Amino acid sequence: MQKRDLQLSVAATILVALFLIPTLINTGLLGKLPFSPLLLFLIIPILGISGLFVASLIGKKISLLWQFGKFAAVGFLNTAIDFGILNFLIALTGVSKGVGIIPINTTSFSIALVNSYFWNKEWVFPGRKQANFALFVAVTLIGLSINSGIVYVLTTYISPIVVESDKLWANLAKVLATAISLFWNFAGYKLIVFKR
Repeated sequence: MQKRDLQLSVAATILVALFLIPTLINTGLLGKLPFSPLLLFLIIPILGISGLFVASLIGKKISLLWQFGKFAAVGFLNTAIDFGILNFLIALTGVSKGVGIIPINTTSFSIALVNSYFWNKEWVFPGRKQANFALFVAVTLIGLSINSGIVYVLTTYISPIVVESDKLWANLAKVLATAISLFWNFAGYKLIVFKR
């Protein structure tokens, strides 16, 4: 792992911890942590940097794994931003399901999208000739449609499973939506947006 990779890893993991706070507050999980929330700013960087270090070692043999490791780190950051803003807006508006969840989810996803473009362009897929923001947005809009569709269907047509709170259910729906759209986004960015 080079010095720049380490610096970007530290920055990304600190931002993950920062954007995790609104999610923990809105879902009521902040007070249930078995440790001080300030420890998130130590625990998340240690875990994230350790994971990237391992990915960089494995990446010496299989370069795609190092690239995917960086993509995953950026993905965690984008997810934290997306969830943090989503939960901030849910807390602000009181909307956690129905048609009103779509503009809230679109706003949080869009802010994460802009962040994603710059991190992916500069760190995950650097030096790629084709790094067109409009193409990135087009590929990501398909990811947004997948993401928002899953969140809408799960929060609107399926009663909370495993949890009792609509807020927690919205977050679980978002986890599933994010996992599914992750694969579309990596393939689209690698093969279409940032191809050589």
